[in-house]
Amino acid sequence: MLGYHLAKSTNCQESLKVIEADVQHANMLAASIPRNKSGHRLQMKLVHNSLAPLILYLLQWIDCSCTCLLPSYLNLFYIVIYKVNADGRQDASSYGRRATIREFYAIILPYLQRLTELDDGANASNSLELTARKKPDERRKFSDIDFEREDECGICLEPCTKIVLPNCCHSMCINCYRDWNLRSESCPFCRGSIKRVKSGDLWVLTCGSDVVDPKTVTKED
Repeated sequence: MLGYHLAKSTNCQESLKVIEADVQHANMLAASIPRNKSGHRLQMKLVHNSLAPLILYLLQWIDCSCTCLLPSYLNLFYIVIYKVNADGRQDASSYGRRATIREFYAIILPYLQRLTELDDGANASNSLELTARKKPDERRKFSDIDFEREDECGICLEPCTKIVLPNCCHSMCINCYRDWNLRSESCPFCRGSIKRVKSGDLWVLTCGSDVVDPKTVTKED
């Protein structure tokens, strides 16, 4: 893993830039993981000992690739892992733990990537579950709307008890029927003749609230 990340680096400075970029990526992954109740999260930084600047200067001065010196060179650098508060400041009670570059690439970075993948999968699963829960509620809501529309007059769109024409079975409220019957002798929906339809021939369309069970009828009687 370590060799793969640094294979494209031709000198020590480029190797350090690659490691720094990977450390920042690890910090982003750690920040995306849900925090505990205290609000703390882990953060990392690349640290070197006092001899590292001198060796870097020597390698630049002799202008050679550090590939052959990479194992011993990287021992001068390590990763410090510490806790930070919700505001990003280091926790005063937290002492940074040290990890080698090899441990960072072999354990820490893959572990953070795996945790992020698991968290994304859990969020996707929760989202699907919420969507599945919403669907019955939405269906129920649409059903209620449909029931309300069934109680509306097809002409004035007012909720009411509707009468039904015996010839074509189209329905409307009694007020709209009377108004229409004065002006026309045909159904307003299909233009079927209602010339011979009398008030006594009309049917009354019951709604759900008008239907009662036999026990209720017995009690009322």
